[in-house]
Amino acid sequence: MSKQLEKQNTRQPLILAPQLPLAWTVSWLVMTSVAHTLGRPLATGDDVQESVLLLSAVVILANIYNLVILYQRPTVNQLRDNWAILAYALVLSCSTVLAWGQPRAILLPDKLAGWQSVFLLLNCGQAGLGIYLWQRWPWTTPVGDRDRLSLWLMPVALLVTAIIFPPVLAPFGGAARLVVLANAVALGVLLYCQWRNRDRLLAPVPARLSAGYQMILGCQLAAGLFCLVLGVPLLVWRWNGEPTGAVGACVAVSILVAELTTGVLAALQRYRLQYQYGLARKHQLRYRCLGALLLATALVSCCLLMI
Repeated sequence: MSKQLEKQNTRQPLILAPQLPLAWTVSWLVMTSVAHTLGRPLATGDDVQESVLLLSAVVILANIYNLVILYQRPTVNQLRDNWAILAYALVLSCSTVLAWGQPRAILLPDKLAGWQSVFLLLNCGQAGLGIYLWQRWPWTTPVGDRDRLSLWLMPVALLVTAIIFPPVLAPFGGAARLVVLANAVALGVLLYCQWRNRDRLLAPVPARLSAGYQMILGCQLAAGLFCLVLGVPLLVWRWNGEPTGAVGACVAVSILVAELTTGVLAALQRYRLQYQYGLARKHQLRYRCLGALLLATALVSCCLLMI
């Protein structure tokens, strides 16, 4: 009995599972806006819809598993966190009903309006509750948590991106330059946060010995550089009313990669996995360069597909 209880206590809640719906919604919304701007709308046929529903079922099961872990948590502060677990379950149920009731409109959104906005807010609530419950979980937060990336960076950045980035790619209306200014401020904040968190990105965590971790870190650093190099010309062109072309697609991919990889790195910095035999023990810079090269290849491929 004691061994079974100890095994339950060692299981940690999932960090990324509550944030996956938000990541999918924002990524699809941004890439759809880019595709419409270039005159190459993304496919949303029955095959795509069925594939997305299958993926959403996997995400739902992962979140249900996360709820089971949270329900079986140790008795420390159990009553205090019951409301958060119930809210998590309620938000998951509402978002599931909404998504499966209108899969093409909700899971494959082409604009942020009506029920799509409600679904986005539900995803934000689910991500926030997941992070809150993780931080309340005993024995999981490392002693040096201040030296690690914040778990709140990715959901906040994704929410801001979903609201202000697609309009800057659309044909200009009356508030065009206001939208450009909002995106300029958001881009500046994104780059500032990356510079401010440079020590946390390079923190000496156990996961740094993993080749995958170093490749993701390389993608994150390269994405920040591409956001700066390509984002400024994009905003200047939109300020002058000029089309974005393939540069808009590259900036969109770079912003999404920078935000998503930040969340993945923040999660990997907190999981207690064994990395003593990692491939990046002696060649960390090599794997970072490989990750940056993969991102550059993805951007070139994106340009070729969008043109």
